[in-house]
Amino acid sequence: MAIKSNLCLLDRLVRGGIGIGVTGFALFNGDMIDDVFIEILLGIFGGLNLISLAFGWCPVYQVAGISTRQD
Repeated sequence: MAIKSNLCLLDRLVRGGIGIGVTGFALFNGDMIDDVFIEILLGIFGGLNLISLAFGWCPVYQVAGISTRQD
């Protein structure tokens, strides 16, 4: 299965902002989160958003058949 970009520029920018914000919160504000498991999940969620930003591809969109990219 070839990876074909399915995210528009606005979608990628929103994912980038969310990814940076959530990952930064998980890394630098650990004293606000008492549960390490939640902190790890937030880091993973932020990291996956940053990966989607970098590649312009979302696996959930792929499975659902959604594309916000204008060809």
